[in-house]
Amino acid sequence: MRFVLVLSILAVSACVPTEPVVSDYNGASVKLVDYAAGKTPENQAEATRICQAGGKHRAEYASSSYNSYTYQSQHLYLCL
Repeated sequence: MRFVLVLSILAVSACVPTEPVVSDYNGASVKLVDYAAGKTPENQAEATRICQAGGKHRAEYASSSYNSYTYQSQHLYLCL
């Protein structure tokens, strides 16, 4: 019984991604999805990396929205 409990806890904890995921990119902006409540250094680094790959110099934080059904935050960065 204890083994099943430990195994189920590990399975559930493995489902939550720890790094931001790019959900949208159009050359002028990039949207990242993660479980953080606000702007994080990881989000900034990923947005900057994506913008630089598209020929822009930097990414500037614009806004965030929160989905209470999935517990995910979506962060918008402008590529400048």
